[in-house]
Amino acid sequence: MTTTTTTSTTTTTATESAQNIGIVDLVRMGTAIAENILKSGFKVVVYNRNEEKTVPLTELGATKAKTPKEVALKSDIVVSSWRDNAAVLDVVSGHDGILSGLQPNKVHIGTSTISPSLSTKLAGMHEKNGSTYLAAPVLGNPAAAKEAKLTTIVAGDMASIKKYERMFKSYSQRIKGNRTCKSQQIKACYQLCSGCIAGTIGQVYSLAEKSGLDLQVTNELINMIFAYPGLKQYSERIRNLDFDNVGFDLSTAFKDLQLILETSAEVSTPSFCQLRK
Repeated sequence: MTTTTTTSTTTTTATESAQNIGIVDLVRMGTAIAENILKSGFKVVVYNRNEEKTVPLTELGATKAKTPKEVALKSDIVVSSWRDNAAVLDVVSGHDGILSGLQPNKVHIGTSTISPSLSTKLAGMHEKNGSTYLAAPVLGNPAAAKEAKLTTIVAGDMASIKKYERMFKSYSQRIKGNRTCKSQQIKACYQLCSGCIAGTIGQVYSLAEKSGLDLQVTNELINMIFAYPGLKQYSERIRNLDFDNVGFDLSTAFKDLQLILETSAEVSTPSFCQLRK
């Protein structure tokens, strides 16, 4: 996978600044992305079902549209950030949807986290329309989006990625991708990892609090764990199926998990590591 590390820039050429970017759906992530695209000198057209959400952007110079179709008709590139499969499919193919207004050779960039199968379906629908769909989900949260520090994972040929690079740079600090990139599968792996980590941190704080531990000390412990070089070593070993000389054996690991269960039970705290005999 090709990786490009970038920083945002507001430098534009006459050709680039003439590009019209449409933003469909102004949830927190979409609004932050739209603000950064505006700051980078692009002309922006925005749509949201709740028109009040367009006001901050129109005050910054964006044009308001009444439908996704109108956005597509007025844009060279349409960026969408709907929450789930059903919403994305509806805004693309529904009445007055993106495809009904997207002209041949124009581009729809999807930043939503959706299923890989729907992403493939959308690519086919756009191809029949003579337009292009690029799956480009982002890694990060609204705060990172506002600071233009997202990571964008793009599934597309390098020529297309390069062509739209300045727009990606406006809200991303890193751009990863190539023709064979499975962006939605990568996003799913990211969500699995971050979700499990967040859940584990929550359980650690719960166990610590009910055990009477100082939560500041617990916070320092968690930070120390994430800075531990051994975590990267475990990742490399698992990737390479190198399970020899890892420094512990399964019997010791199960013993530790059993101790976690017993310690949690003593303070009536549920634990994720439920063991079955």
